[in-house]
Amino acid sequence: MMGQFIRNFLNVQHIICKIQHVQTVRLTFLHQFIKNECPAAVLSWGARMASSSSSSSSKYRPSHRSKLLDDYRNKRTANLQLTDLGDHVVAFALDPQGSRFIEQKLKRANPTEKAQLVDELRGHVLTLSKNLYGNHVIKTALESVDKASQIEIINEITAQVIPLSLDKYGSRVIQSVLEHCTHKRLVLEQLHANVPTLVTDQYGSYVIRHVLEHGLPEEREPIVRSLHENVPTLVTDQYGNFVIQLVIEHGLPEDRERIGDIMKYAQDKFASNIIEKCLIGGTADQKKALFDNVCVGGPKTLQNARQLMTDEFGTHVIQKFFECGTDDQKAQLVDALRGHVLTLALQIYGGPVIQTALKSVDKASQIKIINEITAQVIPLSLDKYGGRVIQCLLEHCAEQQKRPVLEQLHGNVLSLVTDQYGSFVIQHVIEHGRPEDRERIVRSLNGDIMKNTHLHSFCGVIEKCLIFGTTEQKNALIDQVCADDGTGKPPLLQMMKQKFAKDIVQKMLNVADSAHRQKMMFIINNAPIKNTAIRASKSLKQRGRRRNR
Repeated sequence: MMGQFIRNFLNVQHIICKIQHVQTVRLTFLHQFIKNECPAAVLSWGARMASSSSSSSSKYRPSHRSKLLDDYRNKRTANLQLTDLGDHVVAFALDPQGSRFIEQKLKRANPTEKAQLVDELRGHVLTLSKNLYGNHVIKTALESVDKASQIEIINEITAQVIPLSLDKYGSRVIQSVLEHCTHKRLVLEQLHANVPTLVTDQYGSYVIRHVLEHGLPEEREPIVRSLHENVPTLVTDQYGNFVIQLVIEHGLPEDRERIGDIMKYAQDKFASNIIEKCLIGGTADQKKALFDNVCVGGPKTLQNARQLMTDEFGTHVIQKFFECGTDDQKAQLVDALRGHVLTLALQIYGGPVIQTALKSVDKASQIKIINEITAQVIPLSLDKYGGRVIQCLLEHCAEQQKRPVLEQLHGNVLSLVTDQYGSFVIQHVIEHGRPEDRERIVRSLNGDIMKNTHLHSFCGVIEKCLIFGTTEQKNALIDQVCADDGTGKPPLLQMMKQKFAKDIVQKMLNVADSAHRQKMMFIINNAPIKNTAIRASKSLKQRGRRRNR
């Protein structure tokens, strides 16, 4: 009994202490409230609540904070309207499904519904503009609402024009303001004052390009003026070069003239693109000025031209000269090639220059290039890059010009068809050449099918013969694989077991006439099945039977 009494007494004392503590805090709070101060205890509690709120907001998505959004996402709302959102608008705007709902409803909403939505967006425009889904809501609002509501939205945007322009999603909102709003002077003023910063940024450059492409002359002029002041920096910049290209493409002739001595940047990854744009869109005088930088001025200038031909980026500039220059200018470039055609043809960047020249120049200039090539047709054909030059020559030059090249190819068919790159040259002749050239190649292959069917390059040549050859040429190849090769067995059976040759057998079955297909199937059906490789031929047998029905 006494123990129980003591425990009760201590509990009462503890409660009294708690009450006194609360009274003390209350009096302290009232005293400091009069002084316009916040007690430490309250500050500590507020800090804990803020921390708890921050942790909670990072842990839970908007859909968990908005019951209405959660109901909408789970299809528990019937005939939900824009006016039903109320203070749930921001939660909807930050959600993929919710933002689409707002966009769809906004396009058909009446003025009252639009005004109500803008009221709910107030204070949240900047946050939404930088959000993956929210930026679409702001853009749709700018396109849909009246001028007064547009101004409300823009007033928030003007406080952060540059940060928004540098943001992936915010830059799209700024472009929407420029495109759909008339009240955009304050936005443009900030853009004009920060052109160098914006133009060298991945997203800011899109904003500047939008003004150049769609803006009024008075909106473009300050930007163009700033660009001219920073040309040396911008032409070699990853993003700035695209803006300069836009000025060349859509600007005035005098804008292009002020680009300056750009040829010294011809070997730069980004500036070379600008030179190409100048050659496409420039006037005759502007093109001549660029061309003279390369070909007029004696041996040193020609040496510079050849240096560009072998450069990763300069090669594209020279190729564009061949495509856009006058006949006289192209002839001067061909003179720069003299004595260096073979060296260039074997190089990764020089080869495309020779190919472009063969496609672009007149007959007289073509002959100058071909005369150097004919001295080394076979070595070029066996090279990765030289082979492409030979194929280009065969495709774009007249019969009389390429006949000496073809004769050298015919004299070396067997060495070419067994080479990784030479086989592509022969395949090109089969596909694009004259019938008599194709006939000579097929005759050259007589007796060599079995020896080389293990080579991918050789099988590629045979396949081209089966696709583009005449019926007689196809039958001649099939007869070879069906004839006894001296071992008592036809090559056909061995080919069916080889990685590349088995596809040739299938191709022969596909293109053969009835008699030759039956001839092949007789050999296949009577072959002894000794291993899995031969068993795999069952599919060929089945294909053949289907074709014979």
